[in-house]
Amino acid sequence: MKRGALKIAAVPILPMLAFLVPAGPATADPLNFDSAQVTGSTPGCSGTADAQLSANQGQTGDNFVDSSATVTVNFTPDTNTLDSLLASPGSCEISATVTMQNLDNGTSTTETKTTEYDSHYGWHAALFTLEGSGRVSAQVSTNPSPSELTIDVPAPI
Repeated sequence: MKRGALKIAAVPILPMLAFLVPAGPATADPLNFDSAQVTGSTPGCSGTADAQLSANQGQTGDNFVDSSATVTVNFTPDTNTLDSLLASPGSCEISATVTMQNLDNGTSTTETKTTEYDSHYGWHAALFTLEGSGRVSAQVSTNPSPSELTIDVPAPI
């Protein structure tokens, strides 16, 4: 059973600021940031950005893989604007900055990436990773007011 405290406050562009601190055992269930309407990298390009924070449990032994936290930022261009409809796939993208900090061991990373269009799957995404087990806090921003979530990343088994 997951237990946690959820606090929400309104902010511009990314409309919600959320803190989730699980009180129970570690879980592999991903946490979702609230969706936000954003303006893309080219004039007239707009759409919806959403992000997900997930814990990936590693494995020990000969094929050691460290546990990690991953943030996936997805972008869906609007289909109701003329510019978005006329844009070629991949020309309407957003820039996202993700800061992740392991609250147990202090490691952290901040990266800015632009979503990329995948013509095979038809999605626009940017992936961010922080290796190591522990409680990880992640902030996602497409503007100066980031949203934040915290997840427990289990140790390798």
